[in-house]
Amino acid sequence: MTPTENIALAPGVLEPVGTLADRQGKTADEPRNQTAVRLLESQKDLGNLRSFVARNRANAEAHASRNLAPPRLIAESRAERRRWNM
Repeated sequence: MTPTENIALAPGVLEPVGTLADRQGKTADEPRNQTAVRLLESQKDLGNLRSFVARNRANAEAHASRNLAPPRLIAESRAERRRWNM
């Protein structure tokens, strides 16, 4: 897809963007450009977040077979907490 100079905005969006631009002393293109940049950045961040979650999920599944907290250690920890809370 080749970029074009014109973009179409819904009628209810175009007028408020123009009003905002007038108040800020900008052209109507500047707020639209800022919005497009933010959209692209958020999509990139979302992709990074999904990759992060996928890596963590895979890591958790890989280590799920380990018994990291055997029942004996849990019982000892709870007993120690009860002693300190008395």
